[in-house]
Amino acid sequence: MFTEKDIKNLDQRYFRIVSASGFGITLQSKNTRHYWYIMKQDYTFFSSCVIYHSHHGRTNYHRHGHAPNLQKAVDSIISHDNFQLNGRRPLNHSK
Repeated sequence: MFTEKDIKNLDQRYFRIVSASGFGITLQSKNTRHYWYIMKQDYTFFSSCVIYHSHHGRTNYHRHGHAPNLQKAVDSIISHDNFQLNGRRPLNHSK
């Protein structure tokens, strides 16, 4: 379950928090305007986060990946934003 501390520690300069509860957080990246839903799954001996992504808030989400915790999920989102903003780097074919 996400705690109030988890939610409070999200970087609100980077994200707009659309909604937050103990089991899921919906964020919007202020950089790409993409939407993200992070769902917390608690098991007996560990927990995990499933990351869902939508390019627009009104379209369906698709599964983007998973992470062992909220911070790693946020790191994955920021990495995706960097890729979206900087584009795919050209392959080096000079070998």
